[in-house]
Amino acid sequence: MKLLITRPAVLAGAGGVRAFVPGLTVEVDANTAEQILERQAGIPAEPAAKSDTPATPRRRKSADDQT
Repeated sequence: MKLLITRPAVLAGAGGVRAFVPGLTVEVDANTAEQILERQAGIPAEPAAKSDTPATPRRRKSADDQT
């Protein structure tokens, strides 16, 4: 799972100690992602896909196009 780290976090586990700094986007396993999310130290970097969301973004018309 990809997470955007929003605050410093240090996790200790079987793999050793890992430190995460704000601003990094990291790809971690589900267990590590769960720990980071529980500590509110990161947010998902890839939002869940919604079936009703269009694939291409909609463009706004300029003011000139409306007159």
